[in-house]
Amino acid sequence: MPPLNLLRHAPADAVSRLLDRTEPLPASADVVIIGGGIMGCSAAWYLSRANLKVVLLEKNRIASQQSGRNWGFVRSLYRDPAELALAAQALSLWPGLRAELGHETGWRRSGCLFLCADEAERRSYQAWLAEAGGRVSDTRMLSADEVAARFPLVSPRTEGGIIAESDGQAEPTLATSAFARAAIGAGAVVLEDCGVSALDVAGGSVRGVLTEHGPVRAPIVICAAGAQTFRLLQGLDVQLPQKVVRSTVSLTAPLPAMGLPCFVGYGLGLRQRPDGSCIIATDAGTDIDLTLDSLRASRYFVREVVRNRKGFSFRLGKPFINDLHTRLSVPKADWAIKPRDPEIAPNTHRVRDNRKRFAELFAGMPPVEIVKSWAGNIDVMPDALPVIDAAWPASGLIIATGFSGHGFGLGPAVGSTLAALARGAEPKTDLAPFSADRYLRGAYSRPYAAI
Repeated sequence: MPPLNLLRHAPADAVSRLLDRTEPLPASADVVIIGGGIMGCSAAWYLSRANLKVVLLEKNRIASQQSGRNWGFVRSLYRDPAELALAAQALSLWPGLRAELGHETGWRRSGCLFLCADEAERRSYQAWLAEAGGRVSDTRMLSADEVAARFPLVSPRTEGGIIAESDGQAEPTLATSAFARAAIGAGAVVLEDCGVSALDVAGGSVRGVLTEHGPVRAPIVICAAGAQTFRLLQGLDVQLPQKVVRSTVSLTAPLPAMGLPCFVGYGLGLRQRPDGSCIIATDAGTDIDLTLDSLRASRYFVREVVRNRKGFSFRLGKPFINDLHTRLSVPKADWAIKPRDPEIAPNTHRVRDNRKRFAELFAGMPPVEIVKSWAGNIDVMPDALPVIDAAWPASGLIIATGFSGHGFGLGPAVGSTLAALARGAEPKTDLAPFSADRYLRGAYSRPYAAI
């Protein structure tokens, strides 16, 4: 059995400096990118490849937040139909990235399977498949007998399932770092430990950014700052109803090959890696850490929180104290930077419950050993769709945020789209569903699905 490899998994102990040398802060660039997640790093690659002078700024480490903490699914299955074009574009890009970037991404076309625990879930998946129509390929419903025959390790008798054979998986930190390294090789300047405190805007146009180490001038700024995006936009006349939730993930010791695609069912999400270890997490269960920001834009979320209250856990604890400390001791101009490396504690109750769910779902497997657990802060929007938009009060500002826990797999397509917007080219996919002003116009609906 291959040795257990923890390097590309998780977060704090896995992420180190991308470069062994210190880069000076450039005075100017064609494009400045804020955020070292997969959206920012992939945009940096596509822009650098097009011979633009790119500076990417990350306040901590590349992939140190949600781009290095997620499940690693690359899926079209059961996405909001508005995202299917982006998902298809991403799935066309992932298989060729290893050769294109010259660095490993961990991509595997493993498929994705959602089980039906009851008839209601089966009807929901059938309705989605009918609505998706020709926008998804190699996707079909499975009967209960087909699930039992194809996936004999699944212990409960199901109501069937839905499978997307062309979906896959990748290693989050590995893939994000691959884009960053390729961008550096193409001439981009990537600076870690360099937080952006504000956008530099004058006369209705972006002029660059202000960082903790000085300004960088640029006519185009891409803000892909994840959960901190709303703070960077507060100085503009923009309403971004973005919230943050916490999600817990665990890594198991290596297990015998399970023969499963990326898997969601009976409250559990699971992905088995090539070394036999598994990523496991609660399906659609999240924690809301109450802070002084919790009431901001809450009217957009109250109905959905009440509707799905069983899936949320509200907690008042260390995040509230840390938030209060930041407000009292850190200048407001630095709130988007601090804390630089937040301590995001996993929910130990969910870890225990997930281990129990695994044992119930796969009764024939050996007992699960949890090697480590971690959590990530997910930036969510009221409709669980991202904002990808260049139509802002400040000309030259492009935003990509609010991917609501399912953005990693879209990363290459989003990066390509952001690069097109920065170059003034037409994106390959329709961005109307992701416009920033849809909340002001009331042109949004409840989330299509909980994940």
